[in-house]
Amino acid sequence: MSQQDNSQIWLIPFADLMSTLVILFLALYGFSINMKKTDYEMAMATMQKELGVGAADKKIKDLGLTKKVEEDLKKQIENGQLGVEVTTSKIKLTFASPVLFDSGSASLKKGAAYLLKSVAENLKTMNNPVLVEGHTDAARMLGRKFRSNRELSLMRAFSVIDYLISQGLAPAMLTAYGYGEFRPLAANDTEVNRAKNRRIEIIIMRQESIGEKKT
Repeated sequence: MSQQDNSQIWLIPFADLMSTLVILFLALYGFSINMKKTDYEMAMATMQKELGVGAADKKIKDLGLTKKVEEDLKKQIENGQLGVEVTTSKIKLTFASPVLFDSGSASLKKGAAYLLKSVAENLKTMNNPVLVEGHTDAARMLGRKFRSNRELSLMRAFSVIDYLISQGLAPAMLTAYGYGEFRPLAANDTEVNRAKNRRIEIIIMRQESIGEKKT
């Protein structure tokens, strides 16, 4: 009686493992389609934490900021006054300029404090670098007190930073940039497109905290 060949028996558990992984990836793909970006990343970060991934706690904390802002400013997000974008390297909050500033002005409107307060409160729980970018459309500034759109956009960014500092954020966390009309989201050919280009972006960098040493 010939001896049974067991040299390929490892293929059975390997095939089972591959089937399980395929099901897992299909499930994750389904989640990524049906869930908001923030919720999907939070689920993945929680899974990574359970698996012992060291950076998962920091990712969960970063995403907690995003979810809190989304909850606090849900109405503004729904009506297009605020946009939220999450990537592996940053969290970007985009405010339509008319929500924060009057036309041609770099002074925050009275209602702007309500919108920025939630952001400030959440940023205080973190220690991430924050970039505040001002952007305008390409319309010429005639008879205004600013020499260029770039100067206006920079002064608006400084106004936002001044407010964040007044709410207790460390100045070392914050950097201002003014790009004027030079980084448009859309062509400056219609009023609708020009309105898209008039914006303030608050970018929270998702990286090691300031002063945190690498191991």
